[in-house]
Amino acid sequence: MSSATFVSREHSLGINAFHLEWCPKYRYKVLGGSILRPVLKESILKTAKEYGMQVFAMEISLDHIHIFVNLPPTISVAEALQLFKGRSSREIFAACPSFRGTYYKGHFWSRGSFYRSVSNVSSGTIHKYISEHRTKELANTVESVEKEFAQMSLMSFL
Repeated sequence: MSSATFVSREHSLGINAFHLEWCPKYRYKVLGGSILRPVLKESILKTAKEYGMQVFAMEISLDHIHIFVNLPPTISVAEALQLFKGRSSREIFAACPSFRGTYYKGHFWSRGSFYRSVSNVSSGTIHKYISEHRTKELANTVESVEKEFAQMSLMSFL
């Protein structure tokens, strides 16, 4: 799937795609294990499905995760990150209880995260579209007035 896939809802149409990234507390390299990686992947996919998110791509490195995801318009980036991190943390501690001694207070993930909106057009394209929109609107208005005037001139000869 690509970022050019528009999501259609009852009263909206759009792309709400983001590149998300986060890492474990203290940037420990613990995400590569044969137990943790499948638990983490399953948790993220299950959360995405439950909340109507589309995961286009996911990469789990030793010390961080990258996800390319399309969010429904009802979920903010902060809420999506909270869902992914909170639910996966709970499932990680259930699968690996020994981590409770390493990660105090049940905080597996670091507080920080990275996000970037992604779309099928560049920021320059959007800037140009918005800045030239008024000019195009005026040009269309002038054109329609000229056509109307030409039609009125022809009517007077009938």
